[in-house]
Amino acid sequence: MLEELWNGLIEFTKPFVVPDWGSLIQLLPVFLAALVALYLAWIAYRFATAAPTRRGIRRVAPVAPEGVHMPGPTFAPPLAAFGVFMLMFGLFAGGIWLAVGVLILSITLLYWGREALRDYDHVAPASTAHAAIGALPTPTGGVPPAGVHMPPPSFRPLLLAISMTILVGGMVIGGWALLAGIVALALTLLGWLRDARREYVAVETADRTGHLDLGGAPSWPKTTFSALVLIVAGGLVLSSGVLPNSNAGAGAASGAPPAGAGGGTSASAGPSAAPSLPAADVTIGAEGIAYDTSTLTVPAGKPFTLAFDNRDAGIPHNVAIHDGSGTELFKGEIITGPKVIVYQVPALPAGTYTFVCSVHPNMTGTVTAQ
Repeated sequence: MLEELWNGLIEFTKPFVVPDWGSLIQLLPVFLAALVALYLAWIAYRFATAAPTRRGIRRVAPVAPEGVHMPGPTFAPPLAAFGVFMLMFGLFAGGIWLAVGVLILSITLLYWGREALRDYDHVAPASTAHAAIGALPTPTGGVPPAGVHMPPPSFRPLLLAISMTILVGGMVIGGWALLAGIVALALTLLGWLRDARREYVAVETADRTGHLDLGGAPSWPKTTFSALVLIVAGGLVLSSGVLPNSNAGAGAASGAPPAGAGGGTSASAGPSAAPSLPAADVTIGAEGIAYDTSTLTVPAGKPFTLAFDNRDAGIPHNVAIHDGSGTELFKGEIITGPKVIVYQVPALPAGTYTFVCSVHPNMTGTVTAQ
């Protein structure tokens, strides 16, 4: 009895002591969804138990304090969040979904803009004959009312949106492009932090002098724009593999055929194939976030071996095979270069298939089983 309990405890703790990292990584979306669900449940609980509540026989309509204008309720924020979700989905799914995501996000942002303009147009200055209820008094001489601090205009939100776009693009491309996105985001966040600190110091000074210098209209952030352009250009150049010491570029310039191209066996790769590659029925390499061949020919109706040479240092790749409908028939282990692995691929019926990298969907090619 005790031995059975002990063996059961060992089996239960085995996934945690010697974890299957591949399976755990695949469960990350489930863990994140569970965390989001718990957070939403906590928000709902806090909202339901918030106090004090102003209720009578029916719910009392909220009234803003005198001199304060509160915008009305709107569905624009959740709609914009849905638009951002569709854009992210389109970036990873590709094809028509990317266009659908861009369209939905554009529509939701235009809706939000219309809501904001309509709200702004209904807030007339308090000095007019038809002032809106709760409108703030009109500032005199461009100065905010006493005791009210208005932050100066800033390009930082726009720069942050641009850097987030660069980061998302880097997540899709990977490698140096991802590093460029991280650097761009860090640059804009540090700039925003610097501006916020400068504004805080100005407010502290105003507490002593009674005068708050907002600094006037901001100048165009030419330096930051230039830095972002250089970061993006550098990331794209480094990710493209066009720099010297690129084996893919050298092979193309010498006219040597890429490994595994145009043949069904490793012998068809010719003498240019790397001698360190293990014996396999077909070979394929990856370098510069791209396969070194776009076509493979394999025997139909019987299993075969595929030698995969990932020459991208520090970048994960693999080879997966899909049928015409997109169903995944085989998924090779993801390896981080430089590394070579031999896949044991099950038999494929005669026909045409697609091979693709599970990490970088832009890396694709065609497999012909005959």
